[in-house]
Amino acid sequence: MSSYSANTWTVSDYLKVGLKGMPQGCLGGIDVTYRCNLTCRHCYFMKQNHHHELSVTEWLARFEALKKQNFPFMICGWIGGEPLLRKELVEQGKRYFKSNVVFTNGTIDLPYWPDVTFSVSIHGTEHYYYEMTGAKPGTYQRIKKNVDRVDLDVVLAFCVTRLNYYCIEDMLEEWSKTAVKGIVFEFYTPMKGEGEGLWLNWEERDRIIDKLLALKEKYGRFIYVSDRVYRLMKSGPAQRITNNCPFPKIGFSYDPMGNPKFPCQLGPMADCSRCGCILPFYSTLLTHRSLLIPEFANSAYRTFVQAFTTRARPVSVQQLH
Repeated sequence: MSSYSANTWTVSDYLKVGLKGMPQGCLGGIDVTYRCNLTCRHCYFMKQNHHHELSVTEWLARFEALKKQNFPFMICGWIGGEPLLRKELVEQGKRYFKSNVVFTNGTIDLPYWPDVTFSVSIHGTEHYYYEMTGAKPGTYQRIKKNVDRVDLDVVLAFCVTRLNYYCIEDMLEEWSKTAVKGIVFEFYTPMKGEGEGLWLNWEERDRIIDKLLALKEKYGRFIYVSDRVYRLMKSGPAQRITNNCPFPKIGFSYDPMGNPKFPCQLGPMADCSRCGCILPFYSTLLTHRSLLIPEFANSAYRTFVQAFTTRARPVSVQQLH
């Protein structure tokens, strides 16, 4: 899970969180479907063996039940599988949450949902993308056309592995010329018992994080994750954080049948001792007041900029219908 949208938060919301902290269940993910139209090499979800999913009506009943339990409905990631295979569920479900992120592979046309952030999985430049996904020729360029949208809030998700870390700078150079807002770089989390086929060891990860921090001098906020998060992901603090991951204290995770997943969306097979997901480190910011306030100030700044630039965007064809 990567960057989170703050485009429906108010000043009052920021003040409340700043004073009281983040409540239990403030952020998490819902597996919209077990189905996907790609078979990416690094995908944790396809190793979880789900074969059924709740209907839209059943999910809406679940949300109504959560409302009666004072569930905070703050930040939700719509995951999968490929969530845009079930657009109706996302379209109706996102109304319950203040902020929504749709994690998609970008192969399906993005609906005009200006109230969400689309996190599009593109794990490398064209050559490396095909190495990671095994997708059919032409897929990369089709995705690029789908997501290069000035009328939507789109960021890219790049899972750094032993196969694709070579192209990080080329990826930044290529995509910084498009309309996407930035790239979230996180690291592959292996399943228990896996070797180093895709996983980068701690020393290698530290070097890549140092490179990302240095590249921020050139690309600034286009590297979408804050310096604070990346410093927490380095080997020293990272292993302390993952040994006592804060996400279960504030997060929620549901599988396609609406069952809770533990310890997080990656499920019980994940090797938490080698976690490269941003979620534990972002959760650390949310549970430590001294880290939370500057991070939310950064989010508030992004919200202001997005609101300002949205008013200046040209009207799209979709908006006219």
